[in-house]
Amino acid sequence: IEILSFPQEIRSQNGRPCVRFQAHNRTSNDNVTIILPSPPSIAFNDAADFNTIDLGAIGGAAGEAIRSGNMENVKSITAGQILDIIAQKTPAAELASFARKTITNPNTNTTFTSNKIRNFGFNFKLIARNAKESEDIRKIHSKFRHYTYASIKAGASNLTLDFPPVWTIKFTDFSSPTGENPYIPRIYQCYLTQVESTFNSDANLYFNDSAPLQVDISLQFQETRVLTRNDIQAMENDKMGDRGIDENGNPKVSNKAKQEEQAPE
Repeated sequence: IEILSFPQEIRSQNGRPCVRFQAHNRTSNDNVTIILPSPPSIAFNDAADFNTIDLGAIGGAAGEAIRSGNMENVKSITAGQILDIIAQKTPAAELASFARKTITNPNTNTTFTSNKIRNFGFNFKLIARNAKESEDIRKIHSKFRHYTYASIKAGASNLTLDFPPVWTIKFTDFSSPTGENPYIPRIYQCYLTQVESTFNSDANLYFNDSAPLQVDISLQFQETRVLTRNDIQAMENDKMGDRGIDENGNPKVSNKAKQEEQAPE
């Protein structure tokens, strides 16, 4: 595994907060680990989608009966209430409702739809102090760019593409038992979806070999699938060190926590 880092001394500074990006290239052994200082404004967005559903009078009573286990609530619906519901569906329903100053209770409820796939953004300002650091920045920038793209599958004559590599992102703290910062939540396996590069944003300065003084890199990652509460708990409990990546760098649904639960005693 190739290891790239910036600045030069960062790998010897064990107490320095860093972020480690590791690419798992499923089509070759060209894997890479990139170590950079932790950027400011690390944002996590855990979200869920909800919708609403109108159960109506009968649906509301039936739902309550199922929740409470008391089916007498369903039997208590009278013929008059049923006629009122039917009346709401006629062409003159609004006029009749206005005349009687009554409406059928829609029994609107909130229903869960799904959780959202999480996205993460990182911004780095890399300023070289010498020719060696300029070359390190060039290699880091090149790896991020290259691993955003799919590759042509071997022997496929440009007809089939292999997915880009899966990335593991870790916030390091070598004083902790796991080597990770326990105060920043873990990130599941990700794809690198976008790399935005800006050269010499603050000053138009170049070294003698034409290397730019400064390269700003903006990275956007997206987790490979929607997570469940079990995934979050497994990562928090240090039971998913691989983050769902198999030995070939492919995403996988199973995790160590699930395997431990299924293992015979």
